[in-house]
Amino acid sequence: MVLIPGRGNPFDSEDDRRRMLNERDFGGSRGWVVVVAAGVGLLVVFGILAVLGFPGIGLLLVPIGVGMVLGGGIQLLLDYISG
Repeated sequence: MVLIPGRGNPFDSEDDRRRMLNERDFGGSRGWVVVVAAGVGLLVVFGILAVLGFPGIGLLLVPIGVGMVLGGGIQLLLDYISG
């Protein structure tokens, strides 16, 4: 950890650590929307390729796409519930 002169160690005491964590803004990140959209995009690409005659690519695209949609969707749900 690099210490910035004048700021001190943020972990000097429990109170300092809690104050530092309370000052951080963990909400408002919409990066998970991009993850869900990319997962849906992968599933759409698989659908198009399957119609064109390349169903084998689904062994790669479907698990990745479903994982992205589920993971991002759960994170968005947790963000919605928590705040």
